[in-house]
Amino acid sequence: MYTRVNTSLYDEKRRVEVQPPTIVPLAASTPANLSASIVINQNLNNMYQSVVTASTATLFMGGALRAGEDLSNSTVINNPLGGSLENGLHSAIHYYVGDPRTQLLQNMGNFGTAARDPIFYSHHSNVDRLWEVWRFNMPDGERFDHTDPDFLNAEFVFYDENANMVRVKVSDALDSEMLGVYYKKGRSDNLWINYSPTASTNESAIPVAVAAGVPFVGEEPLNGTITIVTNFSAIVKRPSEKKPSKKLEVLNIQGVQVAREEFVALVAFVNIPWAGESTATNSAEYLGTFNIVPSADKSKHLNVNVKYEIGDNLKRIGINEEDEVVISLVVTGGSTNATLTIQGLKIDYEDQ
Repeated sequence: MYTRVNTSLYDEKRRVEVQPPTIVPLAASTPANLSASIVINQNLNNMYQSVVTASTATLFMGGALRAGEDLSNSTVINNPLGGSLENGLHSAIHYYVGDPRTQLLQNMGNFGTAARDPIFYSHHSNVDRLWEVWRFNMPDGERFDHTDPDFLNAEFVFYDENANMVRVKVSDALDSEMLGVYYKKGRSDNLWINYSPTASTNESAIPVAVAAGVPFVGEEPLNGTITIVTNFSAIVKRPSEKKPSKKLEVLNIQGVQVAREEFVALVAFVNIPWAGESTATNSAEYLGTFNIVPSADKSKHLNVNVKYEIGDNLKRIGINEEDEVVISLVVTGGSTNATLTIQGLKIDYEDQ
């Protein structure tokens, strides 16, 4: 219904290549002209990695951002985290719908213009629906939002239906039914909730990586600034102690920095030292994609940590007893002028 020209739902500033019946990919590294079946499998794995394995509020929604925090002066220790819903699935749709014939992928591909496209509102309704699915329909039971009072008591000002200015707290909006919003479970949800990605490798890539001279990289500040132009692989140590039962094993890509002048995606893999832009994202080796959407405001320079749960991936590959793993990062989507840097790579245990 959004493709009918001369209707209120139409926007001419949309990417031509993803018009119906084309299936929109959920990873920016997906090559063009793949068959529908391949794109579907890659999308199912993106949904699985971004929603099912991201079982904590921090992994799914992102870290705490408090009033008065100066993002331009944040450090690796205190900068907020990008969640898999916001910076993965959500931003991927913005990128693929935005028109590359325009400056900064208008309309949907730029946060400053996205709301001009009517698709924006359906897209964000589905993002809200996925939040509800994440909370109540996962195999491991109910999940929980942040409990930090700074999050719950954060206030926003809106105009209500009578044009009166009202102040609303985040805590007022966490129960959809209290807002009169009810989501039916989508029949297709089970396809990605129960998706079981298979491994494309069957042994540790450490010997191959060592022989090829892949560097060891630890947590910051041991490494200095690492610049990634196209791709980068590193050997990363896992925790020496056995994982406690109520902990998750999490990869932290520390201090990701890039200027948000164009779309850039950071794609993460484990156990594939040769990962590149064409590496498929439908296997257990794929960890996730962090999408950086262009911005023209004061938050143009991004400085953030990116986290992925990797315990499920390591178990599926059969390398969960290894002391070290190979992590590969691929930068795609932008021009060759895009400069993305990181400060370190750390694997640690975090509370569920």
